[in-house]
Amino acid sequence: KKLQEEIEEGIQTFGRTKNQNNETIYAYEVDGLGNASVMDDSNVPNLVAAPYLGYCSTEDEQYLTTRQTLLSKENPYFYEGKYAKGIGSSHTPENYVWPIALAMEGMTTKDKAEKERILDLLVATDAGTHLMHEGFDVDNPENYTREWFSWANMMF
Repeated sequence: KKLQEEIEEGIQTFGRTKNQNNETIYAYEVDGLGNASVMDDSNVPNLVAAPYLGYCSTEDEQYLTTRQTLLSKENPYFYEGKYAKGIGSSHTPENYVWPIALAMEGMTTKDKAEKERILDLLVATDAGTHLMHEGFDVDNPENYTREWFSWANMMF
């Protein structure tokens, strides 16, 4: 319990930053010198997954502000194109979003219409393989990485 309290105090003291609207959000990483990264990566654990991982509620104000920031162009790994929008990674080509991130986005919203939209998107962007890929091009889902990626399939 004491360790949990110390970790929470550390996050609240050192693990937050401001977004472009000067709102307080959770930082992806900090360097101990006052600098912080405003971003999120597609892999779990990540900031979008915080409620899924039990850190906070899906209704937590600071989480919702963080989520809104990360699901926008303010996140350098957020991509939006003709077929999809979502979070990608430095590990895959630019403009590729990850089904893992999309699944987590759906699993951490209370909005049923958003959950349905994401499920439909995942089905529509499998390039006819009936499998989830590591990442796919937001402008052409026929371009993807890892034809079979069990973690993404499991998240789906």
